[in-house]
Amino acid sequence: MIHRIAALAIVLLLAPFLVPAQDAPPTYLLINNATVWDGASNIATPGMNVLVENNLIKQISAEPIAVNRSANTTIIDAGSRVLMPGLIDMHTHLMFKYGVPATRDMDPASQGATALETMQLYLRMGYTTLRDVGGNSLGLSRSLVDGRIKGPRLYSSGGAISSISGHNDLGLQTEDPKNDVFNKRGATNVVTGPIEVREAVRKILRAGGAQIKIMPGGGVASQFDPLEATTLMEDELRAAVEAAADFGTYVCAHAYNDVSINRFLDAGGRCIEHGFLIEEKTIKRMKKLDAVMSLQAYAAYEVFKFENPEEVVGFTPENFRKGRQVHEGADRMLRWIAEYEVDAFGGSDLWNLHHLPLVPQDMVVRKRWFSDVEILRQNTSNAARWLAKSGTKNPYREGPLGVIQVGAYADMILVEGNPVEDVAVLADYDKNIKVVVKDGDIYQNTL
Repeated sequence: MIHRIAALAIVLLLAPFLVPAQDAPPTYLLINNATVWDGASNIATPGMNVLVENNLIKQISAEPIAVNRSANTTIIDAGSRVLMPGLIDMHTHLMFKYGVPATRDMDPASQGATALETMQLYLRMGYTTLRDVGGNSLGLSRSLVDGRIKGPRLYSSGGAISSISGHNDLGLQTEDPKNDVFNKRGATNVVTGPIEVREAVRKILRAGGAQIKIMPGGGVASQFDPLEATTLMEDELRAAVEAAADFGTYVCAHAYNDVSINRFLDAGGRCIEHGFLIEEKTIKRMKKLDAVMSLQAYAAYEVFKFENPEEVVGFTPENFRKGRQVHEGADRMLRWIAEYEVDAFGGSDLWNLHHLPLVPQDMVVRKRWFSDVEILRQNTSNAARWLAKSGTKNPYREGPLGVIQVGAYADMILVEGNPVEDVAVLADYDKNIKVVVKDGDIYQNTL
């Protein structure tokens, strides 16, 4: 009897906590009188109304949309401004804002704080999704998914995989390249042989990586690798591609020269970063294989002129030489991408403190080779289609990104001027980007 009374007392004490939680009432965002560019069409459609329920687009209509005017409903009159998908930058390095030498002396907490500053700037510029392809941003990605911090969506590759003396071997000349501070922090993964490659891939994916970044060729901003170098063997590249595919995702490859690009394609890879020293026959091969080129047009065509070399933190004379070599190949490669209609998306690679505010200029400079609507697709629906290829490792699977359609994530920006006719309006972001919505939340509203 005493035990029953005690048990009843415990139940009564816990009763308030045992009642099933009621679902929170849905929140609504209604944007009226918008000129909608949906992320895919050739034109923007005026006179449209868009209703968001929680974080997904629920209705798009030319007819008025009725909503209950309550505390859970926000209504915005777009005033015929262009409503379009939030922008996507497919090539960022959030953890290296102050350059490699300075980052060596920063603790992980400081790196995270500066990365968060960068992400807030990206939102101000209208970018609601980022793909980080080098640096240990895996914890940031997890925290964003869990709602512990606020910022753009983040698809992290973790520390990129490199050979000794490859593009991501960032240690000092006197350090063990597999035991330097960057490897210890997971900012790099220096490997030898396919077994170590598979181990690195699986560790990155275990820690929350969405896709894998690998370095089969030399690079500009590194010390030990000439641009002409091919730094990973085909069996190592194939190990990465296969290990990633086993988890339903893909590998992107840092590769400038033609040999390293073809070796990666031979190994089954289909996503090339940079590629500015590619040959025409390899461009045609990419088209046949449905491979994609990640475009860093502003970095290659403008920054690597080095008209203001003091703005490029930590570069040596050799880094400047390699950058100018990339600049010389940029126009040719971008003309071929446009001519042969190779799949492409936009990734700025403008991670440096001085260049971060210029990220939207990466779209503007592409006007030399692409139409305005092609450029917009490269930074919205084209990019999102490749983000979705991370499959089971995709942290955002409730709906599509990069489009305005029913069921899509509510990642949108409201723009003064018509970027479908001139993407340059997006470069003056403080003036022209009036509203930024990410996941149904309003991050900026200057109307």
